[in-house]
Amino acid sequence: MENKPKSQGTFVFEGIMEGGEGDKRSIKFNPPLKVTYTVWDRFDKDTGTQNFEADVPMMGIATYDFGLMMETPLDPEHNWLTNGYNGLTKDSSPDDILMGSIMFDLFHAFCHETQDPNYSHYHWALVGWLKSRATLKDNGA
Repeated sequence: MENKPKSQGTFVFEGIMEGGEGDKRSIKFNPPLKVTYTVWDRFDKDTGTQNFEADVPMMGIATYDFGLMMETPLDPEHNWLTNGYNGLTKDSSPDDILMGSIMFDLFHAFCHETQDPNYSHYHWALVGWLKSRATLKDNGA
């Protein structure tokens, strides 16, 4: 018996925004960026088998349309974006938290200093693969 994800789908990002009034950033993708995803509980509720190794209750796994894969915890204790990033809260759905996490990573990749200690090979890969199809508008700093 194969374990099934809690949810799955595809996010299609044609244009995304971040920030408040007067401090908005946007990235437009042409062609639109497609990201397939699954959301997993650590332990399958029917079989009790473990779906992933990390010591978190829920994990989102996403694959960008150019093949790069990422994973991130989706519970509020392990995902600080639920403290208000782009409207996310501790009550947001796991799918919304995953979408917000992907958006945060895209803005981090395109808008933050590459010298930032949190800027990783993952962010370099996002920019490298997406720079030819991304248009950035930054009304902030």
